[in-house]
Amino acid sequence: MYLDERSDRLLQELLRSPNITNAKLQEKFGLTRRQVEYSIQKINNWLEEQTYPTIGRSASGLFSISPELFQLISDKEYQQADFYIPSENERASMIILMLMTMTEELSLNHFISELEVSKNTVLSDLKLAQSIIDGDNLQIRYTRLHGYLIEGDEWNKRSAMITAAERIMESYGGETYLKRLMHVELAEIQKLRGQLEEVEKHLNLHFIDSKMKILPYILQAIFRRIEQKQTIVTPFMIDYDELSDTKEYEAVEILIEDRPAISKEERIYIALQLLTTNILPKQHLKMEEMPQLKQAIEQVISNFEKKAVVQLINKESLIERLFAHIKPAYYRIKYALTTDYRFLDKIDQEYQTIHYIVKQSLTPLEAFIGAKVPENEAVFITLFIGGHLIDSASNITKKLRAVVVCPNGLSISKLMEKNMRGLFPEIYFYPAMSIREFEQTEVAYDIVFTATPLATDKKLFLVNAMMDEAEKMELRRRVLRAVYMINEQSFSAEALMKTIGKYADIKNAEKLERAVQEFLFPHKEEPAFSADEKLPLAKLLPQDRIILMDKVASWCEAITIAAAPLLADGSITESYVEEMHRQYPNPNWNIILRKKIAIPHAEIDKGARKLGMSMLCLREGLPLEDGSELHCMVVIAAIDKNAHFTGLLELMELAGNEEKMNVIKEAIDKETIFNLIKG
Repeated sequence: MYLDERSDRLLQELLRSPNITNAKLQEKFGLTRRQVEYSIQKINNWLEEQTYPTIGRSASGLFSISPELFQLISDKEYQQADFYIPSENERASMIILMLMTMTEELSLNHFISELEVSKNTVLSDLKLAQSIIDGDNLQIRYTRLHGYLIEGDEWNKRSAMITAAERIMESYGGETYLKRLMHVELAEIQKLRGQLEEVEKHLNLHFIDSKMKILPYILQAIFRRIEQKQTIVTPFMIDYDELSDTKEYEAVEILIEDRPAISKEERIYIALQLLTTNILPKQHLKMEEMPQLKQAIEQVISNFEKKAVVQLINKESLIERLFAHIKPAYYRIKYALTTDYRFLDKIDQEYQTIHYIVKQSLTPLEAFIGAKVPENEAVFITLFIGGHLIDSASNITKKLRAVVVCPNGLSISKLMEKNMRGLFPEIYFYPAMSIREFEQTEVAYDIVFTATPLATDKKLFLVNAMMDEAEKMELRRRVLRAVYMINEQSFSAEALMKTIGKYADIKNAEKLERAVQEFLFPHKEEPAFSADEKLPLAKLLPQDRIILMDKVASWCEAITIAAAPLLADGSITESYVEEMHRQYPNPNWNIILRKKIAIPHAEIDKGARKLGMSMLCLREGLPLEDGSELHCMVVIAAIDKNAHFTGLLELMELAGNEEKMNVIKEAIDKETIFNLIKG
């Protein structure tokens, strides 16, 4: 019996979230109640055939899953292809890969035989395959002489080929399918994997697990294209000088040492596959390799600090980690190389504000690359910077120890680790690991949180790399029950207080109850940028801190006047005002939002005492170097890294609203401006 894609997805979800309800499954996967019930029945039939315990229902209607069943997710047998039916999208990817890597002419019968489907299904899958490669300006053709083939530019063909291979690898039994469809021997793949390990040593880095798994097949497919005389030819957008002196270009020799002469263009193409492979740095990467990139990253961080009104600590560490990520991203962005970030389909709400500011700060990097940073790459940069703001200090004393395992690279691993630390302050977490690092680690641990199935004799929890709040709370309940035997919902400090009160004299009931509550449920780390917990602009900028004037004599005078309300109520000191004058003696575009609102500020240790903002509005604006005028200045006093973020975001939105800015410019009283701020 075969397990279809829908049933497989539901089984995986049930293993990840055993307490999920039928209604939640319907909502998450867009299914009807009948469809869910039908799939559960198919799952149970398949489980019986595999001699696994089936999924039942408790008296309350919840799913009942045997602990033995959780071992299924790490059983290699479950990853084989002989009991899984590929979806139509997966079959379309298989067709694309076959067309690009087969050494013989392909007919309908080849597809029917390899995919084990009917002729009509193959014809339908061919149409879907065509729709997938339409964006690459490629065309599937059939001729009697050559059979089915793909026509178009070789660069685009290979991009489609690599994408197809990656998507097949993601399916269940993916590696088995790749070996079968490409007609490649395991020994060839093992040899390439060994050569890639030599490349890792040469470059002093580790490729992430998912890339180390797929790269041998990608390289084998590239070598096969070269052997078939289907080669990359110039010109193809690559500046040879930018790549020929890279260590990755030198490392190509390791991969081609026993192959016939390969052209300069093909060597560059193979080097690009290494350059664009996400990496985990083993030691500090050498900044002198690309000094201009380092300068661009430094400027991005500087822009972020000014726009976000924060002062980042240990910036060199952040710059080095960003460099390790952006170095391969540079080539991905500049040369529009193949990427697949479908696993990153959402970003935590707590990061949305910082993401907005990061995107406003990327101009130096975009100027260096010569292309706009796409949204998915910007998200990764956000995760790096947001993660850097997380206080990672942990107390290991008397805590259970946990590891977080993620195959998707530094940024996603960091986010997973951060989520776990926030959810479980009572547990000590080691830094996130890749699968290979986990398999080789000698650290002592009690719990494993992982985004992918693993074999371990410790308590293991399979989690999504990106979780919403409901999923986080459900995971916390599962862990408390499994690890501490605590049912968080039914365990209350109030009930304990009543019991204590029967047998002891309580001197201060209120303080004791607070202490019991904290002992039972240690304070959970609040999201770093949760908009719900931050002060809105109207709270940070009350009406009595708004100054309305016709004009001022200079930029410096504007700063002095704008800061006066904060100085008067003790939010800042004179030294804070002096520092703003020192840092910004003239208008600076880095602190002017949308060319409309200037936000001068200084570091916390320069005299910020209380969180707050004050505003100066001018009917006659200050002249700027581009000929425009500035009518609004807001001085910001920030006392930590993020409490002001929600107000700052509102201020950015205000600066981008032409209609509201015109109202401020023409306002005759402070009340009008404050009412506009309140919305």
